[in-house]
Amino acid sequence: GDSPDTTYTVNIYIKAYDRTGLLRDITSILVNEQINVLASNTHTNTNTGVARMNLTVEISDVMQLSRTLDRLAQLPNVIEVRRKG
Repeated sequence: GDSPDTTYTVNIYIKAYDRTGLLRDITSILVNEQINVLASNTHTNTNTGVARMNLTVEISDVMQLSRTLDRLAQLPNVIEVRRKG
């Protein structure tokens, strides 16, 4: 079996209408789920106000990933959240 310290690297894509505090709200969910962020890339189109974020995170299991994606999708202004790759 897997040891309790086993983590898996996952890429997450988030598309949202940009707003003040969006990144804070996203990172707050990740902190509450005890998810480590290995890399992040965010770009906002100033014409449309749409932010696209690519995050590489470490998760402990698929349940943690599913719970986190659900919580991220419930944030205000979030259009899409999905696992990449």
